[in-house]
Amino acid sequence: MQIEVERLDAAGEPFAHTYRKDELELDDEQARLIRETRVEGRATRKGLEVRLRGSLSAEVEIDCDRCADAVAVPLEVEFDALFVPAESERSAHENVELATGDLDYSVYVDEAIDLDELAREQILLALPARRLCRETCKGLCPTCGANLNVEACDCAEQETDPRWAALGDLRKRQD
Repeated sequence: MQIEVERLDAAGEPFAHTYRKDELELDDEQARLIRETRVEGRATRKGLEVRLRGSLSAEVEIDCDRCADAVAVPLEVEFDALFVPAESERSAHENVELATGDLDYSVYVDEAIDLDELAREQILLALPARRLCRETCKGLCPTCGANLNVEACDCAEQETDPRWAALGDLRKRQD
């Protein structure tokens, strides 16, 4: 969805869009949308700057970092994004050191703001850094790959760390 900048004024214009689960590509192989995503808010313009304020509601399926099981994560995100045209003074020089304030802006091209890109960005930023199915997840066995949340395996009992083998031999001699 595109928001046309020339149609906006200081009073703003509401926007709303519902994305089908296959309409937004997240570009993250471990995250998938599992239901419709709803984005709504208000776009206002002051000179060349455009501000988008709104909310996003989505549900994403991610893989647990320990056991690789799929986990559904509901997301409710509030956003406030400021856009300037790509040819503005802020982005006119390619090889210029960025100041702290420059990171507060995004750019738009061809007098339109791509709401799809904003929605994708907000979803990816809202994903948890530590992706676990639960805090007590036991993960996968490093030897046989069994999911230790579902089944126990004998690998840990059978295999001894070679650094401790000498102590095991000493224990056997004492018995």
